[in-house]
Amino acid sequence: MNRSGFFRCGLAPVLMLIAVSASAQYNKNPTLKIGDPAPPVKVQTWLRGQPVTHFETGKVYVLDFWATWCGGCIISFPHISEIANKYKSRVSFSSIDTYEAIGDTEKKEDPVVKVSKFLKTPPGRNLKLSVAVDGGSNAMWNAWIKPLRRAGLPTTYVIDQEGKIAWMDVNLDHLEWVLDQVLARKWDRQQAAVIMQQRDAIDDMWMNAMRGMGGPPTDGQLTSEQIKGNRVVLAASEEFEKQFPDRKDVVAFYKFMALLVLDRDRLPSILEQMAADPRSRYINLSDAAGLCMRRKDLSAPTYAAVVKVLERCLRNEHPQPNTCGKNVSGYERLAAAYEMAGEPAMAAVSIEKAILLASEKKVPAAQIEKLRQSLYRYQRAVAHGG
Repeated sequence: MNRSGFFRCGLAPVLMLIAVSASAQYNKNPTLKIGDPAPPVKVQTWLRGQPVTHFETGKVYVLDFWATWCGGCIISFPHISEIANKYKSRVSFSSIDTYEAIGDTEKKEDPVVKVSKFLKTPPGRNLKLSVAVDGGSNAMWNAWIKPLRRAGLPTTYVIDQEGKIAWMDVNLDHLEWVLDQVLARKWDRQQAAVIMQQRDAIDDMWMNAMRGMGGPPTDGQLTSEQIKGNRVVLAASEEFEKQFPDRKDVVAFYKFMALLVLDRDRLPSILEQMAADPRSRYINLSDAAGLCMRRKDLSAPTYAAVVKVLERCLRNEHPQPNTCGKNVSGYERLAAAYEMAGEPAMAAVSIEKAILLASEKKVPAAQIEKLRQSLYRYQRAVAHGG
């Protein structure tokens, strides 16, 4: 699971989404939840920074769990490091390497040695937090990760001033929002726990509805049971929105997926909602846009809404290669969406931005030439009134 979009933005079919979700171990009865006292910190060693031996009353902590084999963890190092720098005087950030054995089944290399070497590599140098290594006992994994509903990496925790779990997630998009509320003592742990519980229940419904899918939903591909399952997901999502009208972001992607199957006339509204919501996750925005653009049979208003989603993706303050943020691929995808929305002139504007950025980044000439060919096609469409 990747915090910022494991798959290239706009190219993630439902089958891939299911595969990502299935990569973690799921517990039907998780024993560690929001509101629980934080487990103790018992690591083999601290490689750098100030060790955290216990959670002091009145202090806020972030624990970010990762491993050298976890690509999604490594990609997010610059993001978590920027957040840590922003809150450095108010929040204690620690990076906990754990479960290295999964990448070294024969246990030939000491985890401490392995992590020490990794931190000297270019990707490792992007991690600016204090670093601890769980070690061969996997004590932190067993206490902090294994009891969760989704036992996998990356996983990030916020521990509040009372030493209790305020928040946990696999994605960093909400971390700053949570920290601001926790620091102001406005965070509602009880509500957060209920929201997580209900979100997990809807996620289970969605996974059941999608089980057996061989790819993105298409006409005639879904069984009656899968269609029924999507109706259940849609109903549950709408009921959640009534209960938590200010947290529509939690169920927006599930609602989008259900509407993609059940009622495409409603797609523009849900896409516009996702584009406008400040708490929308970029991975959800990317996947929703990509799933729409894989289809050629949606309405012009739907593709126009996809444009808004991709414009929002370009505003990601923490861009990743080939995903969201201001990069060549982002402008190229936006141009394609404009073309599908019937706006070749705007497609030409976007591809020109892609060409300019590609030249600045010194990308291969062949790639720039491909972009120029797209620009020529858009310009021809404009000239012919297309």
